[in-house]
Amino acid sequence: MYICNCNGITEKEVRLAIRDGAKKWTDVHKSRGCQPQCGKCECEIVRAIDQYSVSDNKQEELSFS
Repeated sequence: MYICNCNGITEKEVRLAIRDGAKKWTDVHKSRGCQPQCGKCECEIVRAIDQYSVSDNKQEELSFS
């Protein structure tokens, strides 16, 4: 599923960026070589980053709503 429609960023790409060290939602875009456009994806990406940062098991799947 697409998380960022403007830049075509998928759930999988968000997960990979976070696991590779993205700490801010703009870091996810930078990892894909693009910049945020409309901002509608910010909440979902920030939630995924927060979920990952508090997770004890870094191997568990990040969930998107």
